[in-house]
Amino acid sequence: MFRTIFNTVVIAACFFILTALHAEAAGFKDVPKEHFAYDAVLWAQKYEIINGYSDGTFKPNEMITEQQFAKLLANYFELEIVEDELKKQTTTEIWSDEFYNSLASYGVPLNGYLHNSIRSQPVKRGVVAQAIAHLADAQQNLNSSIEFLLEHSISTGQNPKYENRDLQKFFGSTNNMTRAQVVTLLYRMDSMDFYYISDDAEAIHKNEDNNSLNERAIEAKKQLDASLQQNPSSSNLWNGNYRYVYQWGKGQYERNARYVTISSANSKDFYVRLSAYDGKYEGTTEGYAVITSAKKAIMQESIKGNRCIIEFEHLNNAIKVTEIDCSAERKNGTNFSGTLRKQ
Repeated sequence: MFRTIFNTVVIAACFFILTALHAEAAGFKDVPKEHFAYDAVLWAQKYEIINGYSDGTFKPNEMITEQQFAKLLANYFELEIVEDELKKQTTTEIWSDEFYNSLASYGVPLNGYLHNSIRSQPVKRGVVAQAIAHLADAQQNLNSSIEFLLEHSISTGQNPKYENRDLQKFFGSTNNMTRAQVVTLLYRMDSMDFYYISDDAEAIHKNEDNNSLNERAIEAKKQLDASLQQNPSSSNLWNGNYRYVYQWGKGQYERNARYVTISSANSKDFYVRLSAYDGKYEGTTEGYAVITSAKKAIMQESIKGNRCIIEFEHLNNAIKVTEIDCSAERKNGTNFSGTLRKQ
């Protein structure tokens, strides 16, 4: 009798210890406790709103694409999976299709319903605001969506000099967002119990007018502010997320890596954000690269005004990056040359 009780206590204790160890080990190796989004990322992981990459990272500081945001949004609001499928102009099936199908059925304002190329581009803060406010509060335009987020301290402004002068510029509606920033925003939503779907969104989902999924998607995109609407073009071939990782050991710092996000491409230039990881050294550079030919571009300086020469060559589903001199911008990783695959 005593041995049975003793064994039960021991097993229970072991289970408690293992559970505690598992809880401590949860998370991602590139989101340390001192990271501003640490609690938000743990919360999102616990409720299966997010998942990371196969190497155990979350890449919190990478620009979030519209399709990544679409997945987070559908998971957060637990949107119903629909049987209908969008008839895309880009016919190739990709992993985000099921999320866009669901979001279209609720009339959520997004750009990438019919084009895979747009889905892979960084999502703008204004699009995030309109999509969330539509689902949570039935807001119909950009200004009211921003006001909803600001009034409830879900998000903040980025440009104080425009406060009380220009709401959209104050909020930074055309700026990109990182993965960590979006997760933090949803974390704040949850803390204030904003996880119910608005009546307007539910009515679109019930679809008493029998509109097709494509009709609802097209109407949803029209709700986006004109400053946020994106359409495919040949120059957008540059846009996207690219990565290169070389792991020479098992340790967290035993690797070389480059993560590049290209956005806002036009016929003359594009905006680039390059994150470099060389062992324990890391750094991020942002700036505009001038397109010099159909497949080549060069960045001469960072947005800080520092000399930073990086050459880019557009390849098939990849880019070649050659760092010539960024010593004024960061001391490490200025001699990298290699091919980054599009994600």
